[in-house]
Amino acid sequence: MNYIKSVAALCVAVAFLTGCDPGDFGDLNVNPNRPSEAYTSMLFTRSCTYIRYFTMTSSSYDPWPMEWTGYLSESKNNQYGSMQTTVSFGTADYYRYALKNLNLIIQMNEDEGKKNLASVLSFGSNANQVAAAKTLRAFFFMTLTDILGPIPYSEALKGESEGIWTPAFDSQEFIYASLDADLQEAYAQFDEDSSLSDADILYQGDISRWKKFNASLRMMMAIKLADVDPANGKSRFAKAYQDGGMTQVADGFHYTFGSDNNPDVPSYSWMYYVGNPDYALANQNFVPNQVLVEALKAYRDNRLFAYCDLNGYKGDREGDPDSFDSYFGVPFGLASPDAVYDIAAFCCSVDARYCEPQATYGIITTARTLLVEAEAATLGWIDADADALYQTGIRASFAFSGADGVDAYLQNPKVILSSDKAEALKQIVMQRFLAGFLTDGIEAWSDWRRYNIPELPIEPGQADVGITVYPYRMQYSDADKQYNVANAEAAIRTYLNGDDSRWQRVWWDVADND
Repeated sequence: MNYIKSVAALCVAVAFLTGCDPGDFGDLNVNPNRPSEAYTSMLFTRSCTYIRYFTMTSSSYDPWPMEWTGYLSESKNNQYGSMQTTVSFGTADYYRYALKNLNLIIQMNEDEGKKNLASVLSFGSNANQVAAAKTLRAFFFMTLTDILGPIPYSEALKGESEGIWTPAFDSQEFIYASLDADLQEAYAQFDEDSSLSDADILYQGDISRWKKFNASLRMMMAIKLADVDPANGKSRFAKAYQDGGMTQVADGFHYTFGSDNNPDVPSYSWMYYVGNPDYALANQNFVPNQVLVEALKAYRDNRLFAYCDLNGYKGDREGDPDSFDSYFGVPFGLASPDAVYDIAAFCCSVDARYCEPQATYGIITTARTLLVEAEAATLGWIDADADALYQTGIRASFAFSGADGVDAYLQNPKVILSSDKAEALKQIVMQRFLAGFLTDGIEAWSDWRRYNIPELPIEPGQADVGITVYPYRMQYSDADKQYNVANAEAAIRTYLNGDDSRWQRVWWDVADND
């Protein structure tokens, strides 16, 4: 009896405190931090923030996409230079946040009961929301499969709707074909007579630039088929090129830190590497790689002065900041950089513009798109002037980096495009490397895997642990495997020769170019 009285008293108290009748608990169980009515604009902004991880790093500190492509090195130790630390790549956050949000945007805009809600239409027309979400979703899937190879795709994100909680892994060949078809469908859906709201922090609602990015994505996928499926590659590329990719520097797929109104997430270089004024000189753990610096010096390439400065981590270096001879990078993989390499005397630093808290980083630049088109023209895939595309791509890179002297640079004998097809292809890919500092991270790695450009030397700290070549892919994380064991094992067995290692190749990567 006392128990019954206590429960009754509790109900009355709750009713009083919540302003509702006894027996009606009103909004007591409503989480104010999880609104029941989702705004597609907020979902889209959240997904956009995930693109930043593909330029510098997949986590918060180790910039492996820049280390494995010849752009950055460690300045003080060999924590990552031995390539023994970063061995796996986890996809969970991309699926449960970025991709899930984009799928929800598509579903809400196609649902007759939701598509006309204010929480949906406030972001823009249904057609443009669907097309932009599909395009951004394709970018994530393309990048994830280029990192890992086979991944969950056709059955992914169907747990709540279809009860598929352990999705099968699809082959990269299937994923690429599906993404191309999906992107073509999205391209046709875009409506340039309307726009998206400023919740689109990537293109500020400009549909014409979304269409160019869509076509550029398709070209980037198609060009990777040159060695494994050239017929399909040529066909897909020609259609995307006809639709029209990026042409102006502003068309680039860029990310500006703080654009999501979150100043607590500053740029990577400011936070972790060289820019934080509270401990900048003590914390310059990553500096320009010797491979990049020496290549720029060999080409007398003024982008060196835009990418680097002489503010070494032990203090300002002496030397003429306008002289190529003043700049030196650090090899990646030295067993003990301080002991083997006199960093105080030789090390240049990342330029200050990359170290601003709200710095802008290129994820996919217009320069890359134009130079990919130059490769396709050289292969005979499109009816276009390869040299004109090549020169325009270089100009776009100089403009994006803020470097000067491009007219004289294009007259450099090392830069003038060769009439020999094989040599011209090497020059084009080399220019993509020179243009890719702190941009195009995974795409630059893809270029290296296809062409072995640039040549990446094995240093003592790598050779000592048995490394003979840089990785071709990332391994699956333990979490990705342990929650989907059967399908992960089937993918490894079927598509990766039974070996989930970093030295297995993804589908489009063949050994002929090594």
